[in-house]
Amino acid sequence: MKKILFPIAIILLSSTAAFAEFLPQSFSSKFEQEYISTLKGKTKKGNGTIEYKYPGQIRFETNTPSTVIFVSNGVKAWYYRAPFIEGEQGEVTESSAKEGATIYIKFFDSLKNGLVSNEYYDVKKGEPATIVFKPKTAKELGIKESMLYFKNKTSQKFEDLEAINLVFADGKNSKLKFVDLKVNPAMAGDRFNFTAPANTKKTN
Repeated sequence: MKKILFPIAIILLSSTAAFAEFLPQSFSSKFEQEYISTLKGKTKKGNGTIEYKYPGQIRFETNTPSTVIFVSNGVKAWYYRAPFIEGEQGEVTESSAKEGATIYIKFFDSLKNGLVSNEYYDVKKGEPATIVFKPKTAKELGIKESMLYFKNKTSQKFEDLEAINLVFADGKNSKLKFVDLKVNPAMAGDRFNFTAPANTKKTN
């Protein structure tokens, strides 16, 4: 399957209280994305929407620079790329959720451990709050650290999250700025399943 940079390892819960206090059961938001390559120093920008439900369920859609949809329901995962020219075929790849797990699924699932230091990562309070993953977890997730920016810098609650910046194991950066973040929104039951449009080619 293609490598997806926006990219299900489920990390064991270390603190039920911390989970309840920080990561909601679900959230949705529009987003603006910046992906920075440290090697070439180039920045790519895009926007789209994200819907997430714990554990391991996500619907991640980009509208620009191209239409791409990634969906995982915890059992199956789909990666769909719309055609560049109307009338051409789109492409969809279907895999198990484990094979198709993206960095964002792994990251959000890991936040059930709360915004406190634990056996998987250390948390440096401040603005931004910084999560530094321990070597074993960093290798598992493909993320070295993450910076979380909040509207309310004192309480640092998930509903006040403005943006996250992920630093990947290879040094690349991906920043998501949330627009109209909603915590525990109503979601249709089929949001984490995907049916490919007509004229779509299946690929491996």
